[in-house]
Amino acid sequence: MPMARHTFPPLYYPVLIVILAFAVSARSTAPPPSDAAVSARATAAPPSDAEADRRFLRECCANTSNAPVCYDWLLPSAGSFHGDHVKVALAAGAGAFARLRGFYHEIRRLQRTGTGAGRVADMALGPCATMALVVLETEGDWRASLRRLETAAGRRGEQAKSDLFNAQFRIGVVGPAATACTDDLASAGEAVLASQVGKKVAAIVADVELHGVIAHELVINGVTL
Repeated sequence: MPMARHTFPPLYYPVLIVILAFAVSARSTAPPPSDAAVSARATAAPPSDAEADRRFLRECCANTSNAPVCYDWLLPSAGSFHGDHVKVALAAGAGAFARLRGFYHEIRRLQRTGTGAGRVADMALGPCATMALVVLETEGDWRASLRRLETAAGRRGEQAKSDLFNAQFRIGVVGPAATACTDDLASAGEAVLASQVGKKVAAIVADVELHGVIAHELVINGVTL
């Protein structure tokens, strides 16, 4: 059976048009909000995500031995943390390992070209490279341990305790892997450390140590079960 068509009275459409025109006119002529209203609305607005990200990072870095360096270093990644301490630790650790990797490549370059500070100094680079490489090879295990701690399930049980220990220990040796090289060069004589190459190596070592310590502190003080 066909549906009956509904018809409107003859005056329906003209009246509807007048009502719509009046509504549009009233909306377009409404006075703009006052400065006070705009200011009050802005004051009441919640903080932006970017502000919350920066505040969270500042809180994390406050628990390190060099909060300004920590904050400036990790600020470009702040938007990816989402209030998660494990993500902060992963970013810092990745940066620390990257610095150690750069140190290792510089030592390998010096092994090829020579230090210019004598045979004893050249030989001292061998243990430097070996130590750095050994630590670099643990990065994958370190990352896997922290990744498992990102979830609530991963933070329960004996495996979680083992993962937390591994994450703390492996990032904790990044700095010492570099500083050991300074000791090796010092054993070759103070003149080696005072040389141009010695000073360059010492500067790289200091940078690796600084960021390694910060990354270690972010794991120790931020990642819990």
